[in-house]
Amino acid sequence: MTTILIAVLFFLQLLSFYFLIILNTKLAKFKDLEKKQERLMREMDDTISVYLADMKDENDRLIQELQRASKSETQMNAVKQGEQIVRQKEQEQLHSLTKEESPVDGSNNLDNETRIYVPKNIVANAYSRQQQTKAKTEAKVVHSAQQPTDTTKKEEAKPLTMEQQVVELAKQGKTPEEIAKQLQKGKTEIELLLKFHH
Repeated sequence: MTTILIAVLFFLQLLSFYFLIILNTKLAKFKDLEKKQERLMREMDDTISVYLADMKDENDRLIQELQRASKSETQMNAVKQGEQIVRQKEQEQLHSLTKEESPVDGSNNLDNETRIYVPKNIVANAYSRQQQTKAKTEAKVVHSAQQPTDTTKKEEAKPLTMEQQVVELAKQGKTPEEIAKQLQKGKTEIELLLKFHH
């Protein structure tokens, strides 16, 4: 009787060890699965943050290129307009002087060419204006040649980055939809930026 009882207890103990081993293996599988999921989540967060950073850099580059193009166009237009205004004024002055100072003598000699006499102060003013416009255009050209380092410093100091703008608007109490409309960005992009910032 005792031998049967010992045999049954021995069998039950082996059975309990078997179940413990099975439970331990399942628990180890769940732990591995959790580790894999955490690793995947970290990788996804990293890839999304890298993607957003790349998008931000490309947007900043595009904005800088557009600003450079618009600045160069406005400078070229300003220089052309300044030159046209100076030419028109000079032509008007010369035209008015030729009307006022017609030759008193009615005789036209081949040896004596008709000369237009312009008062010294008008010539001096026209000359000084011409020199000033040349100096300004040269200064603009030299300034624009030296400008890339200065402009990058100014551009870094003046405009806010998109992330800073989003944070400022969020601090003002605007919803992600309003911020997305105002900055012309996607709603999910704004939400992700706000999520990463907090």
